[in-house]
Amino acid sequence: MKIVVLGEPSSALATGVAGRFAASGLEVVGSPDTSDDADRFEDAVRTADAGIDCSVVNRGLKARHVALLDRMLPATAPILTCCHAASATMVAAGLDHPDRVTGFALLPPWDGRATVECARALQTGEPAVPVAEAIWRSAGLEPVWVADSAGLVLPRIVACLANEAFFAVIDRTASADDIDRAMMLGTRYPRGPLAWAHVIGLDQVLATLDALAVEHGEDRYRAAPLLRRMVAAGGGRT
Repeated sequence: MKIVVLGEPSSALATGVAGRFAASGLEVVGSPDTSDDADRFEDAVRTADAGIDCSVVNRGLKARHVALLDRMLPATAPILTCCHAASATMVAAGLDHPDRVTGFALLPPWDGRATVECARALQTGEPAVPVAEAIWRSAGLEPVWVADSAGLVLPRIVACLANEAFFAVIDRTASADDIDRAMMLGTRYPRGPLAWAHVIGLDQVLATLDALAVEHGEDRYRAAPLLRRMVAAGGGRT
């Protein structure tokens, strides 16, 4: 089985997803590194069994990746699109074959990960559902279907936890390390919300919050100014 995985440069999500499929013995094809690889890449896409879009932050790149997959994949191949910052319905809108699009959400760490959140777009055809399930199971991940929305479940909740932790830092409730330590000890989380945000990528956390704010129009999704400043500065410790 051949899987095409596309994402932003240096994307932890794309790297993690590609690694999961490769570890299961599947052939994984990524974006071409040079123009010389472009022809081989196109040939690979035209014969692939599925395409996975892992773009989160760059909406323009995400649109180009999904359009490329829609145009070049075989008609029977599903398109699995990351919903961390856009619903599957919004991603599928405008494609020639939106019925084969399903959404997904995954967060690092990848070790021990046993499930993947999946979502049907409003345009998703019923035949696409078992095909998407089979693709994920081939990587050892059990699909759990949830309602379609930006962030789905885990990215939405973790982004909100991290955002509240950033506000706590701003308010000088406690230091970043103490906030993480309190959450780990009090909830038995494997890591604190601020540390987890750094593992995910602060830019991805911010993208999820901004998408939730647009979709729901509620102040509870307003990103902490410190988070926004840190993303603008390229990340780093709180």
